Amino acid sequence: MSPARRMLWSALVVAVVAVVDGAGTYAAFSNTTGNGGNTYAAGTVFVSDNDAGSSMWSVSNQQPGASVTKCIRITYTGTLDADLKLYTGSGSNGLDQYLDLTVEKGSMPTGTAFPACTGFSSESTIFSDTVQNFKSNKTSFATGVGAYPGAQTKWNQNDTLVYRVTVTLQNNSSAQGLSCTLGLTWEARNQ
Repeated sequence: MSPARRMLWSALVVAVVAVVDGAGTYAAFSNTTGNGGNTYAAGTVFVSDNDAGSSMWSVSNQQPGASVTKCIRITYTGTLDADLKLYTGSGSNGLDQYLDLTVEKGSMPTGTAFPACTGFSSESTIFSDTVQNFKSNKTSFATGVGAYPGAQTKWNQNDTLVYRVTVTLQNNSSAQGLSCTLGLTWEARNQ
């Protein structure tokens, strides 16, 4: 065998041995680790009331000193703690300045139907002024009236609070023939 051929065979044998040896080494050492099944879910902010889409009151032909008192139950079922504010988006009407508005927070028996206040127990008054003042100053979440169940500082899942709203016509002859519309909004936010 010629020296060139021997050298070629030697190089081929060395290459085959290196490939076999390297493959064997790679196959002999292996390791993995994992972390599967990761999930991520967002919390919720959800508030509801017991009005079934109807208004608390619709009265006409009222005389000075006449009052309307109605209650609404607000329930928070979100999974995140939240702040809850009461405000209005209603524009001003002529009778607003002659109507006194009082809003109290409290509780009442679960079976009391909307908008009755049977068994209402007041915890505190959260607003007391005219409808005009409420409409002028409580117009968004930022300026709304905050209230919490009991002594809490946040609303938690399944918290409930009853709001008793009283509207009274002042004894002022300038109120004759005027009317007022008042919409109330309760908004919850996780802050």
